[in-house]
Amino acid sequence: MRVPSETSPRALIVMFVTVTMATLGIMALSWNASLLDRYEFRQIQTALSTFWIVQEGWQMDYFLPLFGPPWSVPMEFPTYQIIVAQLHQITGFPLEQSGRLVGIVFLIATLPALYELLAISRLPRSRRLIVLTLVLTSPMYLFYARAFMIETTALCFSIWFLALYRRALLKPHLAVIAAAGILGVLAALTKITTFIVFGIPAVAMALATFLATRKAPSSLSVKARPVILSFFLAALSLGITWLWIRHGDGVKHSNPFTGFLTSGELHNWNYGPLSLRFDWSFWVKVQENIAGYVLAEGALAVALLCVPFASRRIRIIAGVAVAGFISGPLTFANLYHAHDYYYSANALLLVGAAGLIIASIWDDRRLPRGTNWLALSLILIFQGYAFYRGYYSHHRNPAPPPPALAEIIRNSVPAEGVVLIYGADWNPLLPYFFQRRTIMVPGERENETQVLEDVLANLPPSSISAMVVHGKRLLANTDFIKDRTRRFGFASQPYARSGNDELYLPSSVSPVAHNADRSVELLKLPAVDLFSKKLKIDDLTDLDLSIFSPTPESILSGYGVNSFQIEGQTIINAHAPSELVFNLPAGARNVEAVFGLPDAAYASGSPAVTDGITIDIIAHFLSGRRQRLYQRTLNPAQNQQDRGPQEIKLELPDTFTGKIIFQLGNGPQNDPTNDWAYWTSIQIR
Repeated sequence: MRVPSETSPRALIVMFVTVTMATLGIMALSWNASLLDRYEFRQIQTALSTFWIVQEGWQMDYFLPLFGPPWSVPMEFPTYQIIVAQLHQITGFPLEQSGRLVGIVFLIATLPALYELLAISRLPRSRRLIVLTLVLTSPMYLFYARAFMIETTALCFSIWFLALYRRALLKPHLAVIAAAGILGVLAALTKITTFIVFGIPAVAMALATFLATRKAPSSLSVKARPVILSFFLAALSLGITWLWIRHGDGVKHSNPFTGFLTSGELHNWNYGPLSLRFDWSFWVKVQENIAGYVLAEGALAVALLCVPFASRRIRIIAGVAVAGFISGPLTFANLYHAHDYYYSANALLLVGAAGLIIASIWDDRRLPRGTNWLALSLILIFQGYAFYRGYYSHHRNPAPPPPALAEIIRNSVPAEGVVLIYGADWNPLLPYFFQRRTIMVPGERENETQVLEDVLANLPPSSISAMVVHGKRLLANTDFIKDRTRRFGFASQPYARSGNDELYLPSSVSPVAHNADRSVELLKLPAVDLFSKKLKIDDLTDLDLSIFSPTPESILSGYGVNSFQIEGQTIINAHAPSELVFNLPAGARNVEAVFGLPDAAYASGSPAVTDGITIDIIAHFLSGRRQRLYQRTLNPAQNQQDRGPQEIKLELPDTFTGKIIFQLGNGPQNDPTNDWAYWTSIQIR
């Protein structure tokens, strides 16, 4: 039995406004951080196409200059990118912050459509705010709404399509049908994998309307209207999207390096094999993604406990929403298995189902007084903790800065120049930051020289202004490097080196490159050290610092530093992120160090395994200038050679005086889990 609730609408409105303000504050965290926090490949790819829309203007074959002429690789229709570019150009707001803002605005703009759509539940208007509150507080949206991604844009269009589609089913006015058609086309073009997951809810609404009209005394045309409308809108949205995909495939086939990105070639990557859906590990990963990023275990348990008290109508609607949610990983199994951000498309359905259950029992007299607020509060607490233990780590640990090599390339290559990159597949990281057109030789196709020559034939002579060779495999192939430098008239020695990248420039541009010392990696860094800003200075009083020469001036860390002995060997345990600062002894020109990760950090079967660490050695000149001397990523869970103690031998530049800084950072996902790095020796002499 239900009676009017003692909770006034005002209380829920205040709660919703308060939570909304709090979530906006969370989304604004790390506002000015680089885009290298999580899934940087996807964020950078989207940002790169947006940057070039700003530079070249929008066109059907929008710019993504990674593979040579025609400088375009049409993927999804660039709705989000066009809006971000316009905001950036009109307001002068920085491009990356414009991208963050647009993503957040689209998430907020989804809420009115969802509120309208929830009328189907017949809940009081104020109770619908409970559903909106839970959607806003899902870890998935707290993090990815502020990423430079198209996810919330496609989500917004999809929910508005559903809301207008429902209206068109009830009252098929031409304006409503037209609006639903436009929103459906925009949703499908922006991201078809998002639009598809709302197919089950759309079919359910059409079926419910058809069954209702079938019982009513009306003509056959009226009864058939839901079916006709549904087929029309589906054909319109999917048909135009199919034409766009066909057009994109045609553009991709025009360049011999981009054929691997056609829809046919990506079929297996998108859907995965049928067997994947029957693989137990696949469903374990689905559960982990749900619990960690969509709806926490505790929140799900609270919602399930309330299911018996929910009305039959709500249980049916929630069931349809859950079916729509499951359709995502069932349809695009590999995408959901490989990338958690794909849950941005369907998380709303699962979280919305939980919200509907809570809203349905809000006024249930069978439950003790206060149960409704208790259930809602528990869910919000569980969701907050899930965000803290997961995505919040990317705010605790600042994203790495742009690669230093990018600035050197940007300063060395003219605006009309083209950079050739070997060994980096089609990772847009460097091209985004150096802001020049690029020809990336994908995969391991570096020996297909005639294919490259065919691409170069569409460019003016001598367009290649720089070459980057990436990866240990190619860097060790001196014959390959000699052949390529000779072909393009580059100096035989690298102009600059950073990690696993070497930059080659023409001899006329870089006469000093002939004498470059390959043992020294000296790259300019920003003057401000963002790494140490969130670290605390450690007390060195009780530490055994005998393994260091000289004694460090200071040690900074996020988790504390301690020393101990194993079989007579002194070890300094310094969980990443951490930093050791040394004053350079007079006349010292060599650095020798030993560091690593303990076996337990990556032991097979461990409930928590490190995703690796980074080590940077930085020269801080007396003038304040900072330059990187050494950089490496250590991931022993994936790479056998990264296990055990790792040696560093480094020769310092003759002109250097100042401080030497040893920085240990978290791995590629900025996840600090089990990053218990250690030092057994640092000798500077």
